Amino acid sequence: MKKLLFLTITILSMSFAAFAQANTDLNVTEYFLGIPNQYIKAEPIKRGKWVDFSDNDIGNLTFKIPAKEVVDNPTEDMNVFGAVQIFKKDAGGVVVGMTTNMCAEKICVGQILFLDYNNGKWDDITGDLAPMIDNDEVAEVLKDAPAYKKPIKKGVEIPLTIDFSGNEKAIHYLAGCETSADGGVVAKAFKWNGSTFAEFEYEESPE
Repeated sequence: MKKLLFLTITILSMSFAAFAQANTDLNVTEYFLGIPNQYIKAEPIKRGKWVDFSDNDIGNLTFKIPAKEVVDNPTEDMNVFGAVQIFKKDAGGVVVGMTTNMCAEKICVGQILFLDYNNGKWDDITGDLAPMIDNDEVAEVLKDAPAYKKPIKKGVEIPLTIDFSGNEKAIHYLAGCETSADGGVVAKAFKWNGSTFAEFEYEESPE
């Protein structure tokens, strides 16, 4: 029975990989499951269990990873979560954005990945698309943000959580998050314009 189960899972994973390579009009969950293992070290079957929300209309998905999958001895308060956002390119094809955040001891830090997907081919273009974040600029923004209560020390890097705003096709860099993206203050925001991300500011900080 174990051999049969293993064979079934293997066949499903291989079938999905072939499907993802052959199609360019996938939904956000299919893109997430089709990301090559070199970028997210988990088979599609396991990733599927991590998904806790998906909206195909806006191309947005959120997921939670068990902390034990990331570190050997996770603390009780450790939380690992992320999001996937699909960005359609004016030139054709899509960019698949993925954020991964880890929270522990009331500090959250995130990283971002951008993969170009076109005709079944995946390319890491993070270096070309990821916005450059200047810590001094973030500090200046937070000094004037009433909702940000933590002390700002000169020369000390401010931890940032990274999230997507699906409806706006935007990236939010959040400061002050302690256990999740909720409750953070938007320090920097960038909106997709069809080819790259352009910085913008809200008239009022979004909730």
